[in-house]
Amino acid sequence: MDQGAITRDRGSVKNEAVAKYTDYRSNGPTTLERHAELQSAYDELIESHDEHFEVVRDICGTNGSGRTTPLALCDFVILSVLNRSLDLVDGFLWSFNRWNLSTSAPAVRMQVDNVLRLSLLSRAGPGPVVDLLLSGDPLNKVRDPLAPPDKKFKLTDERLRLYARDRFPWLDLVYEKSSGWVHFSSVHIGVTLDVKEDGNLFGRFPSDISRYPFDFLEQVLWSMNEATSGVLDIAREFASAKAEALGNT
Repeated sequence: MDQGAITRDRGSVKNEAVAKYTDYRSNGPTTLERHAELQSAYDELIESHDEHFEVVRDICGTNGSGRTTPLALCDFVILSVLNRSLDLVDGFLWSFNRWNLSTSAPAVRMQVDNVLRLSLLSRAGPGPVVDLLLSGDPLNKVRDPLAPPDKKFKLTDERLRLYARDRFPWLDLVYEKSSGWVHFSSVHIGVTLDVKEDGNLFGRFPSDISRYPFDFLEQVLWSMNEATSGVLDIAREFASAKAEALGNT
């Protein structure tokens, strides 16, 4: 091991450079300080904070003095997804810029999950799918209500992707990549250990930020932006349809 938080000395593990993780990270460059070229994509995700609030206001805000907007069961699903999405974006921004990719990268997969559920709702419209989503039951245990009557498909992720991929060309790629980021993978090993050609082993604890490939960082941030935009696009579509139905356009 090179200099790090833990070394092995005479069979015992000693703490070195006594520093808490937060202090350790704060003494080094943030992700954006090291890779300024990611700033514009990061700022785009920050802007989505306000966009979430704007869509929620359109769905359930007042229409004028003394008037309120009625809420339907469909609205409950969309508002709940937007709440979850906002939390995911907030957590992603904080962890990504602190090199905590073990937290930020899996958040992409959860945001994709939001896209899949809203896409299903968009295809099906108000009705049984709304009740299904509000029930909290695992979708992969339930028959796909959009499948042909003679087919007994379950609502697996593959079925959900079927209803979303035409609208979002990036979906399959981001789904596959982000599903991999949820699990222990070569990325986690690569930022911890490095075996040289001569057989020497070098490592860092906490993770060595210099060993995060730029392409990986860029891909994670791009994927989160795409997934978040997808959530907001579908939610805006519902908000617009609702306003038209209420004569507020």
